[in-house]
Amino acid sequence: MSHSEGPLTHQQVQDFLHQHPDFLLAHPYLLLELNLYNDTQGAPNLALLQQRTLREQNQQLQKQIAQMVAHAQENEQIYRLFSECQRRLWQCQNVSALTELLSQELTQLPNVNHCQLVNLSDDSEQARAVNALRHSRLKDSNGYQGRLNQAERTGLVEDEQCQSFALYTLGDKDNPQAVLLFASHCADHFAPGNGSLFVSELVSSLQLRLQHLA
Repeated sequence: MSHSEGPLTHQQVQDFLHQHPDFLLAHPYLLLELNLYNDTQGAPNLALLQQRTLREQNQQLQKQIAQMVAHAQENEQIYRLFSECQRRLWQCQNVSALTELLSQELTQLPNVNHCQLVNLSDDSEQARAVNALRHSRLKDSNGYQGRLNQAERTGLVEDEQCQSFALYTLGDKDNPQAVLLFASHCADHFAPGNGSLFVSELVSSLQLRLQHLA
């Protein structure tokens, strides 16, 4: 390790030891000059310090693995619910039964507190609220995920605790028949950029079923 100007930096020493992990074993006398004293635990040896570091890294790794497993299990639950819902769509003989199915099945999804199929031709406060969103949030897209302001939330769902929403139009882009509406108490559950693979497949099946029932 060459050094010609100025004092060594901590990073230079660290880089050198990374490149020569057996350096202290080859020069054990240096250990006598190192300050390894810990006010609460005395003077531990390097092996114990290494074990502690490895244990902390292992605990962090286990935490990451547990999070990945939980995420995979959640995705599996979502996949099963959407698949079951798609299968049962074809058993519904009218729009009312279809609406009830979606509300019952898809509110079992994690952090989904409401799911409704809103008929845009209805003369209801909810249909009017969704139609207003269709001309704003859904103007350039068939779907929207995110938060809504107070005016936009008015009349949308009765539950005032809902903070994030997802809406998907069904039918012709310029003149959709209905909107599939999700709402969550969790403020960041529905957010721009979230994946929509499962719900996109459901929307396609739902559009076909609505055409058959029309």
